Amino acid sequence: MLAFIDESGIPHPNDKSERPVVVAVCFDEQNSRSISQRIYALKRDILQAESAELKGQRLLTEKAYRGSPVKRVFAERFFAALSDSPVTVFAAIMQGPFAEATPAESGRLGYRFRLLLERIHLLAAERDTYANLLFDGRGTRFGQLNALFSHYLFRSNAGQALNRIADSPAFVDSAYSTGIQIADLCAYALRVYYEKGLPTPPPRPNDEYSHAVIRWHHTIRQITRDFITTAGAYRYGLHRTPAGVR
Repeated sequence: MLAFIDESGIPHPNDKSERPVVVAVCFDEQNSRSISQRIYALKRDILQAESAELKGQRLLTEKAYRGSPVKRVFAERFFAALSDSPVTVFAAIMQGPFAEATPAESGRLGYRFRLLLERIHLLAAERDTYANLLFDGRGTRFGQLNALFSHYLFRSNAGQALNRIADSPAFVDSAYSTGIQIADLCAYALRVYYEKGLPTPPPRPNDEYSHAVIRWHHTIRQITRDFITTAGAYRYGLHRTPAGVR
């Protein structure tokens, strides 16, 4: 099983995001080609650019949705395609404000990643397979993750229990990774949904963008998974963390 991880917003005091989100998009390797082909077809038919890199900041903003019929159609068709694809999405939705990271925090794997790892492990165990983690390797936002993952998986009791997770993450180029691009769009849609405080109060009938964001969230809600552990604890697929926790 492949698990592609990307984020929208950064849990840092200097980042303007109020509700940063990190997402894991999971699918079996045998479905990878068919999923990629479907997304490439949308790029070709709507954006007329098979090689375009899908980014929420370009395609899912309110300005793009209101001002570009092409981007609006692509957004709707993308989430419609996602709704019946063999994809499972997990997310950690954080809430600011965030303080500067302490030395102790900097030296251990963040709660948001530990949360996603647990859900990826549960899904892999259910499918009797193993999960390979893949991150966007073009930037430096996920720097030092290899060491932090190894420390968590092999030196902590909680990490050692996640025996369906591959021992080290891989880093891929988001420009060529359909999984990372799906994760980017899902993370952006979730961040906007929670930053707008949707669905309450209900948006005005003529607020087409907010209604679209609600639809996108509904699609992601449909393709996530909630779990109940053997101890009877709930593990929600879309998990909202306490304020300030990252």
